[in-house]
Amino acid sequence: MAAHRVGRARHRAGGLLLACLLAPLPGRAAEADPVNVSVTRQGDEVRIRAEFRVPVNPRSAWDVMTDFEHMTAFLPHLKESRVLGHAGNQLTVRQTGESRVGPLSVSFESLREVELKPYQTIRSRTLNGTLRGMQGETWLMPSGGGGTRVYYKASVVPDSGLASLVPNGLLRDELKAQFHLMREEMLRRDRLQLGRTPQTPAGG
Repeated sequence: MAAHRVGRARHRAGGLLLACLLAPLPGRAAEADPVNVSVTRQGDEVRIRAEFRVPVNPRSAWDVMTDFEHMTAFLPHLKESRVLGHAGNQLTVRQTGESRVGPLSVSFESLREVELKPYQTIRSRTLNGTLRGMQGETWLMPSGGGGTRVYYKASVVPDSGLASLVPNGLLRDELKAQFHLMREEMLRRDRLQLGRTPQTPAGG
């Protein structure tokens, strides 16, 4: 009986230790993922919706999302990102790269027309490249506490081979990772902002 009671006591102690290890630390409750992405399909069309909030002002968020000349520095899937033309609020942007989507490695290139409305909207459409068609739009809206809420939607028509190879879940995860990297770059630059003179964005 004594051995049985000792065994039960050890079992309870072990269970208590496990509960303590699994319990969140005070003030360190698990945070919800700040980036939400959904991917749906209708025929050949892939529809993407994304949203995230970042605790920086809209100008700081804008500077990252429109910094096409330096995107290869914080988006590792890009090999090249260049502004080929600039007329008023419109840019012509060329990008090439390679995305890892699960076990797949997908190379891409795009030539896009980008229309800017500082510091509110970014509209883009494909002129040439791997995709058969793409139209996207991003909105930046002030959020509480001086932050920014970013909304993105796009309609993409990939080539038939790419569409059949990439499941929705893998594509969603890849896009979410890219938005996380952009958000982290916004936070990094915001921390360095003190003492810097902000640059005037294209079209500003």
